[in-house]
Amino acid sequence: MGKLFKAVAFVTIFSVLTRALGFLLRVYLSRVLGAELLGTYQVAMSVFGVLLTLVASGLPTVISRYVSFLSNNGDRRGATKMVSAGLVVALVTSISVSVIILLCPKLLNLIFTSSSSTKVLLLLLPGVISSSVYTILRGAMWGQKHFFTISFAEFFEQLVRLIILAILITLPLNMGLEERAGLSLSLACIVSAAFVVVCYFAFGGKLSNPKGGFKTLLKTSTPITAVRTASGLVTSIISIIIPARLMLYGYTAGEALAQFGILMGMTFPMLMIPGTLISSLAVAIIPSLSEQTTNIDKDVKDFGALKAQINMAIGLSIVISIILLPAYFCMGTDLGEFLFSNRTAGYFLSATCLIMIPLGLNQITSCVLNAVGLEMKSLKNYVAGAVLLFICIYFLPKYIGVCALVLGMTLLSLTTSVLNLVMLKKRDLLSVTVIKVLFVCLGLCAPATLLSKLCYNLLKAFLPRFLALMFGGALSVLFIGTLLLLTNTANIRTFVFKRKKSAARPLAQKSKFVTTDNKIC
Repeated sequence: MGKLFKAVAFVTIFSVLTRALGFLLRVYLSRVLGAELLGTYQVAMSVFGVLLTLVASGLPTVISRYVSFLSNNGDRRGATKMVSAGLVVALVTSISVSVIILLCPKLLNLIFTSSSSTKVLLLLLPGVISSSVYTILRGAMWGQKHFFTISFAEFFEQLVRLIILAILITLPLNMGLEERAGLSLSLACIVSAAFVVVCYFAFGGKLSNPKGGFKTLLKTSTPITAVRTASGLVTSIISIIIPARLMLYGYTAGEALAQFGILMGMTFPMLMIPGTLISSLAVAIIPSLSEQTTNIDKDVKDFGALKAQINMAIGLSIVISIILLPAYFCMGTDLGEFLFSNRTAGYFLSATCLIMIPLGLNQITSCVLNAVGLEMKSLKNYVAGAVLLFICIYFLPKYIGVCALVLGMTLLSLTTSVLNLVMLKKRDLLSVTVIKVLFVCLGLCAPATLLSKLCYNLLKAFLPRFLALMFGGALSVLFIGTLLLLTNTANIRTFVFKRKKSAARPLAQKSKFVTTDNKIC
């Protein structure tokens, strides 16, 4: 696992830097826009996310898989054909969708509770087109294992966006603050797309006649796109339903958007910080898993290594999801007040931090299922969870307000991740040690929470709040991390230091993962 460890470590470093910049951007936006305008911006961003998902979400994963497999087998022309086909599909789809939206702006006014959200979305359309090119070439470079370039490109995008936003805020433009935020994102997407195009060709990338690649590409990517589009649609529907249901039960339009903005624009970015590291893990491991699962010409595969990587990824994702939980639980209110000047955001953070566990499990298990060719199973599992979410956000706001969204998201992630784990277990790809990792980590949270709270209470009387929060959080992370390392929970010590190779065994004979004709089931 030496190469895998290096890839994960490298991507993680840049992802942390990228997310740190993104988080600073979130904090900056929350203070500049305020809760209500942030809610307006967030509603438009949810639709923007759906459009990005629709035009190219499943394609990068599939292209990464095929480029890795074909390149390793010496078929560079086939790999180039897949990349070219992906670009054609992504561009045609993104341009078509953008034109339809431009021709039917009144439809958006019927969907959005605020006309400002419509204006923001229209400014984001150039970003949709440029991002479609970016995601395809990113997938190709993933498959070629150019992790440095892609990681730097994502960091570069956030940096450019922050700079452009800071400039636009100061210029005397005839547009609102939320519109300037949308324009800054669109321009950043264009710049990052141009950067990746240059890098792709600089590394010897080529384009060729895409004929023959469309059928394979669309057939394989459709289930993944369906899963991610469904996820994006869920987010968009949430952004429409929640404010509307809150207004129905006595909230003003401004109050409803403010509550939604606080939760989605302030609290959830904090809850998604562990997802940064999990995404890094997924980015690095997907090509490796795909190489082993798509090489169907061989009767014998290193199934032991495949299973070990999957369980290592899930175990590490559990650790990552839990390691910040004590700090959020005991210092959430103060964190919200310090970062966003909003105690409500901090209250939500403390009350909802447990959601990070099912969110992380859902994220990594879905990536694993997609990597090993079980995309349709992932889609079905997600739909099952989404049903519970919609029940919550439609019926419960009357009783628990915006917290109905948190409950719904928890049930969605929990249901999806459990079903995904069951699916992996049926394929003999999951070990019971993963469950042990979960309980060990949860058991460490109680003493870590006490230590973090004690440290924070002692230090805040002598140090600035920022330093007290930092030391309190760092202590809990250090406590949990040290014990997990010493006990080698989730094979962390083995993964980092020894990186022993797993024993291989015949896949076709001893695993349920393939059928009798040696095809992935």
